[in-house]
Amino acid sequence: MIPLPTSFKRRVRSLVNFPVYGPVGLRDPQQLIEVWLEGLGESRNITDNNVVVALRPFTIGVMLDRPASGALRLCMRERAGSSRLLGVLHLRPAGGIPLSGRCFCFFETAHCENYCVPPLHLRAYYLRERWRAELRQRRNRYNFLMTHQDIRCSYVFYICPRPVVLVTVQHQDSGNMFPMDLIGPTDSPWFSMALRVTSPAVKLMQESRRMALASVPFPYKAYAYELGKHHKLTAIDWAGLPFPTRPSPLFGLPVAESALRVREVCLEECHEVGSHMLFLTSVARDTLPDRNPDAADGLQLFHAFSSYRQFLSMEQA
Repeated sequence: MIPLPTSFKRRVRSLVNFPVYGPVGLRDPQQLIEVWLEGLGESRNITDNNVVVALRPFTIGVMLDRPASGALRLCMRERAGSSRLLGVLHLRPAGGIPLSGRCFCFFETAHCENYCVPPLHLRAYYLRERWRAELRQRRNRYNFLMTHQDIRCSYVFYICPRPVVLVTVQHQDSGNMFPMDLIGPTDSPWFSMALRVTSPAVKLMQESRRMALASVPFPYKAYAYELGKHHKLTAIDWAGLPFPTRPSPLFGLPVAESALRVREVCLEECHEVGSHMLFLTSVARDTLPDRNPDAADGLQLFHAFSSYRQFLSMEQA
């Protein structure tokens, strides 16, 4: 049998290997992608100033000096080289929150463009994901459901990797620890967090008004996903956690002993935005613990849509 050329086999693998939304290990802050806002005069680099505030409808928050109007674009660009355009979200203003001379502006996504995956491949992927979403909904009609257009826009948003943290909150005799990735800094002292309004932890966070956000090593991703079940609980058994904990430096909240970073935040405001409760917090203390042998050279758990990585692998084939 004549062996197939390596380049041909790579092409075949790329055709059958659908892009995936899932975990990646990166150093924080990620250095792969830049996020630019276009439509307000000169383009603005907002890589550290764009967060999800709701999933239904898919809504993005950006801190600006005044309310925005008109058609805007959120552009995902390769950080290195020629800053190639990898994806675009077309935004429409959807209100906002005034904050001490600033405005946390909300934008819904009108439509999107994904340049990381060949068009035919991307359409096939969309069809598969639509079928899988409808199958999940038939099995459980109470599943959280986004529109197909919002899901496609979320894929483009996650071309830029987003960090995952374990949030700890306690109030009186109740406490919880659960993963979140709808978080992020803004171009201001405010740190944003968004949690589904149906989560029992919303009430706990509102009552406590202080939380600890722990960045865990990438090898602990299975633990983080196991703790996803805590989103449905009003309180947890701390002894049942799959890893050791230690008190956070300021509030004394239990956090993973292996945490790469611990932000302790105070709740300043909360607002219901679509399907989610938006928590605007201030960072009371930001701690980088001593190096831990489990830290895997500092790689942290991020979520990303793998179309960018597939884009690179196809270029190298």
